[in-house]
Amino acid sequence: MPDIRPDSEAGASHAGAAHRPVSIGWRASGGSWTTVPFAEAGSTVSTTETPGGGTRIVVTRPGAAAVEIAFAVPAKFQAFGGGERFETLDLRGQSVRFYLENFGLGNGTYLPSPWIATTLGYSLFLPDEAPAVFHIAAPFDPHVLRVQVEGESLTLDIDRGSLAELYAALIARIGPPLMPDAHFFGLWKAGDWRYENAATVAADVSGHADLNLPMAIKLIDAYWASEVHSFAFDTVKYPDAWGMVSDMAKDGTGIYLWLCPWVVVGTKSFDYARSKGYVIVDRNGELITRRPGANPNVVAALIDFSNPEASAWWSGNLRGLVERGIVGFKADFGEQLPEHAVLHSGETGGRAHNAFVRYYLEATIAAFDGKTPAIISRSGSPRVRAPIWSGDQTSDFCPKTGLPSAIRAVQSANLSGWSFIGSDLGGYFGTPTPQVFARWTQFACFTPLMMLHGLGCREPWDMDAASTAIYAGYARLHLALRPIFEHYGQEAANGGLPLLRMMPLAFPDIDWSGINDWDQQFMLGPDILVAPVAFYGNTRAVYLPHGDWYDVFADEWVSGPAWRIHDVPLDRMPLFLRDGARLTFALGATGHGESKAALGLIAVNPDRHSSVDTKRGFAADWRIDHVGIVGARGRPGSHSGAADQPVAAADIAKWFGKDILWLSPDAEVETGPD
Repeated sequence: MPDIRPDSEAGASHAGAAHRPVSIGWRASGGSWTTVPFAEAGSTVSTTETPGGGTRIVVTRPGAAAVEIAFAVPAKFQAFGGGERFETLDLRGQSVRFYLENFGLGNGTYLPSPWIATTLGYSLFLPDEAPAVFHIAAPFDPHVLRVQVEGESLTLDIDRGSLAELYAALIARIGPPLMPDAHFFGLWKAGDWRYENAATVAADVSGHADLNLPMAIKLIDAYWASEVHSFAFDTVKYPDAWGMVSDMAKDGTGIYLWLCPWVVVGTKSFDYARSKGYVIVDRNGELITRRPGANPNVVAALIDFSNPEASAWWSGNLRGLVERGIVGFKADFGEQLPEHAVLHSGETGGRAHNAFVRYYLEATIAAFDGKTPAIISRSGSPRVRAPIWSGDQTSDFCPKTGLPSAIRAVQSANLSGWSFIGSDLGGYFGTPTPQVFARWTQFACFTPLMMLHGLGCREPWDMDAASTAIYAGYARLHLALRPIFEHYGQEAANGGLPLLRMMPLAFPDIDWSGINDWDQQFMLGPDILVAPVAFYGNTRAVYLPHGDWYDVFADEWVSGPAWRIHDVPLDRMPLFLRDGARLTFALGATGHGESKAALGLIAVNPDRHSSVDTKRGFAADWRIDHVGIVGARGRPGSHSGAADQPVAAADIAKWFGKDILWLSPDAEVETGPD
């Protein structure tokens, strides 16, 4: 087999490490493992070259319950990927399961991926959907990276390169993330499903109007229907549902409806689905029921989306809702397929556990008949990278379950192929304190999906005045960021780097293993370093990589590498702009509309640049009315291009500092010393 060694600069420091398999093994049905050296595996193993210079290894052991392959690894390296991760981004020392779970905290995940990328210059990818586990230098085996797959065969693809090259190789295998329509980047509001009704919907409309904010999406959560999957509004909760949908659409607000992949026992939809053979059974044909979401009051059966007729029934009902004006759907759950299930396709629940959510999402997407599907899902498949939200975090700063875990989730999901993601602003479980709400608002502002949702109060207009003001200010910034989300989102959808970039991806030449809390900061595109405050207290330390950075909070230029430590008031957050950044901001409170008017913002260190061209580098489909030079320190050598301040100048100053020189978009200005 070819020697699998790093051939990139990122892996150069590990050139002496063993980057080839050292053993294979198999587990008998009784549970005992047999291991042999890789060199002695004989016909059990085959290797082939794959396009792009990769290698495919296939291990086959007929009759085995599970198969493994092991790689030797050095004492020091980092590993990333594995899908959406909440506890840590560096997976070294972890056992990472490729197994869909209703467990979005700690080491669990709703969004697993069978892909691990290392700083050793190579990545591992399992093209199959069977459950698997990566033991990545786990404490019981610290010098081995071990891959184990359920079943009698294991297919493993190995790519080589830098982290960016390994990400590109992953996207070449699974395809890029699915770019949503523009409304996705607007403001979302969901209500508490326990008491959501027409009155709470109307309150959300008026609440946004009072803040002079547009509500792009109103998400009506669980139990909007007369019964689960009657596909008809509950007329007691929503007496004029379709009039409500029509009126909100006229004001620019679309409605998403909650979905789940089951039918509830005792309902007409259950009776119909069971009579048609659309529900999942065991090998004896006996119905399998679950208590979804651990709800003791509901017993339900999973819909068998592997059955083309069941899938068509589902898609057809959703299509009818879309035709009547529903914009999109929230596809919740999808993790419940038990091992003893037998699908219409012939697959068993053990092997098909990860595939079930793919069937569910594909059936939902089919309702849009080839148009851009408007869905968000909690669980996902590497084969369907529709937009997601990070699930059910706690409304606090708990490192494994609260805001810090959500910050890790969006980064790891992006690196694993999902760029369009957000979280429940304020967390899902519990009512956030004003401090938690403020800090979560600031984080959510810089993610593509900014969505108010959770149990208890998530209505800014019903909170204290400071919370209301913080939400309104960062909501306007989120809307202004739409051109940036769209530009780098489209780049990701075309196969480029993800929209949100973890620090090792953006700066691969740095040894991040020695830098504290690097997983609590990230890049939005290549030029904005976002550093949320995700703990009690206001002191925030941020590590700046090499280069020049404009410290927005301090209104000054800083040269990296350097630590920046600030005491950050509750209405502020640390932001840093990279020298040379050219950013496009939508004008007006809405951040969307037909005018496409925008402001350009350029960050240039006047000590490094003698002049700046204001004509280039902005989002092509936006009309730039004014250009602001950030951090010029009032030292432009020429004021010939100076312009009156735009209407939005005050907002821009709140977000990016007061040291901004406003110019006409066709100016060329000297910025160095006179």
